[in-house]
Amino acid sequence: MSFLNSFFHGNALTEILLEGHNPYALRKLDTADLDAFRQQTFTSEQLSAYVSGRIVGGGRGVWVVTDQAALLQVVGKRHVERIALAEVEHFEAERGRFGHSVRLQAQGQCWRLFGVDRELALAMHDALKAKGVACEFDDRQTRNHVWQQTAPAGWARDCIEDARRRLSPA
Repeated sequence: MSFLNSFFHGNALTEILLEGHNPYALRKLDTADLDAFRQQTFTSEQLSAYVSGRIVGGGRGVWVVTDQAALLQVVGKRHVERIALAEVEHFEAERGRFGHSVRLQAQGQCWRLFGVDRELALAMHDALKAKGVACEFDDRQTRNHVWQQTAPAGWARDCIEDARRRLSPA
């Protein structure tokens, strides 16, 4: 970690490292993220769930699940990988040190995000399980869940509804 990163992201890094929570995980998707996903979706697709977290050595990552595919993005690279849901072999969400960690196995590869919000990870788990994907979810609360009490009830559902509305064709 560079010296300047601690000045620019000091509060967030403190929250990630000491409190075990990624403050960027539970938030609405940026317009730039939605634009990148819009280029990879068909007009008939509808967003089912999304998660946002960190990729080891890759920065911020965002995953979207539609009714037809999983879309995986490394934000810094602005590249979106599209994987048909029929090719997704396994999804797992596990409580980790910095929030939930999620893993997706497909096409003989494994993708990982850590520092994901628990409620958004649960929504992705439910969406993939409904499509017949083998899924596991670690339902334990994070160690320090004081920050969870500040988020209003249903906030994750509102974030998903907002992304669904903004991603759908006008």
